Amino acid sequence: MPQAESKEIQGVASPMLARSRAGLATLYIWVVVGAAALTLGLLVYLQSVYSSLSPRGVFPWGSFILLLSLALFAEFRAVRVARGLEASAGLLAVLATVAVAGPLAGSIVGMVSQLVGARKRPLLQNLWYCGSIGFVSGMAGLLYWAIVGSVGGFEAASTTEVALFGLGVGVVFQLLNVLVVLPLPYLRRGISALDALREGVRPVLPFTMFFLIVTVALIAIYHLYLSQNPGVNPAGLYPTLLVLLCLLPVVGLIYAFRAYGYQRGLAQTNEQLARRNERLALQAIASQVTALDLKDNYTARHSASVARWATDIAEHMGLSRSECNLAHLAGLLHDVGKIGVPDEILKSSRRLDAASWSCVDGHCENGYRILRNVEVFGTLAKVVLCHHERYDGSGYPLRLRGEEIPLVSRIICVADSYSAMVSHRPYGPPLSVEEAMMELESNKGRQFDPQVVDAFLAVLSEHDERYRQGSDLDFELEMKRTRFLRELPLEPEEGAGDGPEEDLLLDILPSSELRSHAAADRRAAAARQTERRSSP
Repeated sequence: MPQAESKEIQGVASPMLARSRAGLATLYIWVVVGAAALTLGLLVYLQSVYSSLSPRGVFPWGSFILLLSLALFAEFRAVRVARGLEASAGLLAVLATVAVAGPLAGSIVGMVSQLVGARKRPLLQNLWYCGSIGFVSGMAGLLYWAIVGSVGGFEAASTTEVALFGLGVGVVFQLLNVLVVLPLPYLRRGISALDALREGVRPVLPFTMFFLIVTVALIAIYHLYLSQNPGVNPAGLYPTLLVLLCLLPVVGLIYAFRAYGYQRGLAQTNEQLARRNERLALQAIASQVTALDLKDNYTARHSASVARWATDIAEHMGLSRSECNLAHLAGLLHDVGKIGVPDEILKSSRRLDAASWSCVDGHCENGYRILRNVEVFGTLAKVVLCHHERYDGSGYPLRLRGEEIPLVSRIICVADSYSAMVSHRPYGPPLSVEEAMMELESNKGRQFDPQVVDAFLAVLSEHDERYRQGSDLDFELEMKRTRFLRELPLEPEEGAGDGPEEDLLLDILPSSELRSHAAADRRAAAARQTERRSSP
């Protein structure tokens, strides 16, 4: 399928997909709301029939109101912990209500607490909040009281049993909550369950479980007091004061959530600043390529082609997203060092002599020196330095061999050479696509990495003629596609970017000596004709 047609189809499909997701999300919300309504009705019926599903004696209104107030306060202090996910300490108050006043009371507390901020939300969102917590708390409460009733009721159960039941139901509560909530971010925004778990659940899970255990311990103390004082009214002052202790874990979890939210916000701000700085550095370096294009109008389009092909090669080889990003940016900036090459050499319509070639060879080192001054571009700088190394070790400037050459540099080498072969140059006509592909094939194992060549030939075979010529690519547009490199891991020999090992590639040998080695190798190797096609 032609690329233009594919993009047009994707453009039409995106709104359709968004509408489909919105419809499924709305349907899911109504399903959960319906399940909550059924659960609420079931609880009303069961508690009117089975006395074991609620505490005996007078209903503890004081404890109920106190825990409802705690739940409302916790929801008022809810914290966003990930995209589309908020965390609240209200679950502890709901769990305590379930244990003290029964599953119906716990479900009511959960739903009423979601009315915090209801005026600012649309009706469907309010229904979702109330329905999800009502269903989860109702089912967890029903499970808790069914287990307590199976051992003879709240008063007959031992303190240890109550604590274990409470902890188990608390875990089930959390699990049900996650299972009910996670589908909605996926349906609405395409956020996968694994991403939501990693971003929104895993970071807060340790201190959530800690304060859950504290709450269960307080419930056990409350139960122990009632079991040892059978004549005490659960609605009396002392039981209510014991319930007041639940304020401690609720406030503690609120503080933990807010501390995490603050750290998360700080990290996001730092990330945004770092990305902005990186973007500014990219724009500054890209402006040098643009300036170079004013001198030699071949460079910018050539760089755009190399960037696109290098990215597709990396993706075809199954490299990580970071390495694909690196390949794209390296393709755009691999010739930035030519800013130091005189105009008469760049624009020469004749074959270059040895002295001119020696000057052109310096563009790898020039590019390295330009990029290495930006800390995050340390890996990129090394890729640019080595993009004219040859697989058999006869390249320049370091004469690296095989696996010694960074993989992305080997990818850039193939894409760079192919671009030079199919492009119009002042000193010779271009090769046809078929001839250029044959040149790549014939130089496998000598100039090029065989695996990279095979991957590139496979990529070319999957695309049309315009893609193979690179005629529809634009440097500015490719720069806008550039992704950030900050996720790239530092190489073992790299420190903060200014250590002695960072300078190893250029500081062991003077630049003039590096160039003389490269010139000697080139004069000695007859196979360098293909390489000369790829320069300047």
